[in-house]
Amino acid sequence: MRWWLIVGCCFLMGCSDSENTEDTGPSGDASSLDVSAPDLPSPPDTAGPSPTGPKAMIAIHADPNGPKVDRATSENWVTLVDLLIKADSFGFKLTLLMSSDWADIIQPDPVRRKVLKGWIGNGHQLGFHHHTCGHNSPDGYRDVADGFCKGAEDRGSVALAFAKVKDLGETVDIAAQGPNTNGIYRAAEWQPDAIYATGEMAENGDGHDHRFITVPRCTNEYGNSYGGTQVTYAVPEIGHSQLDVGNFIQNQSQNNRAALETDINLMLGKEHTELGVHIGIVFHAREYADTPRGVERDNYATDKSYLDAIFQLLADKGVEVVTARELLMAADPCNK
Repeated sequence: MRWWLIVGCCFLMGCSDSENTEDTGPSGDASSLDVSAPDLPSPPDTAGPSPTGPKAMIAIHADPNGPKVDRATSENWVTLVDLLIKADSFGFKLTLLMSSDWADIIQPDPVRRKVLKGWIGNGHQLGFHHHTCGHNSPDGYRDVADGFCKGAEDRGSVALAFAKVKDLGETVDIAAQGPNTNGIYRAAEWQPDAIYATGEMAENGDGHDHRFITVPRCTNEYGNSYGGTQVTYAVPEIGHSQLDVGNFIQNQSQNNRAALETDINLMLGKEHTELGVHIGIVFHAREYADTPRGVERDNYATDKSYLDAIFQLLADKGVEVVTARELLMAADPCNK
């Protein structure tokens, strides 16, 4: 087994998903986009890297709505569709971590459900995303007593949010939840069906000062007390770093294309390939947009053109992009 149940108390690591509340999503009407029967491009006809070699994982956070912002919108759905078309043109498999609010806009729409099913059938992975009460923009679901929760309406247990994503009819076995302020949230709000996790790079690095290089690990710091007794789970976890796009252009300025290229070169070198390292990247569904970039460190006009260049960089370096599930199953850190 890749995880087992352990009774006891735990203290958890932080989360890398804190963000501004300014909405930088694109505008437009989802009804104008014909996605009823998407013809997704076939992966490139190349031999590709060795199946045992280092790879990259790209996690996409489809954020929940919060007290001051709406993230699960028709406009952001269109942006996500565009992103998946681009990823498929490279043969990249993304890890799609969705909040319950995204499930709410997908579930009643047969076209969107069909599109999501097509993504999963094409090799992408569906997972769960939750903003705790420690987040700048919490989703309101909680299993930790917090009467304030930064103004978010109390929407009940996190188990309810997870169930909405699971009810989309696809396998949901991975989650990204946080931040984990004072080590309390993931001890109380983890779901047993989430047998994998993505987490903060600081907890999942290779022991050196890199920004995107990660090594899968096993952590016993996830749990809940839904049955009246505190339980924890041994969960395989992989790290990821937020790219400098959207709300993160300034506060993640060092997580840029140049730093990514440096880490890719290191990962592909003999010294690192023998350590079982991979590249871990995360950005948000709304960020694949024609939002003006306006930074001096690169010449890309929009966030969308910048992310296209990130995909091209990975392709040019011969780095295969696979799901977190694939990497964590292969590493199997909880059975070593």
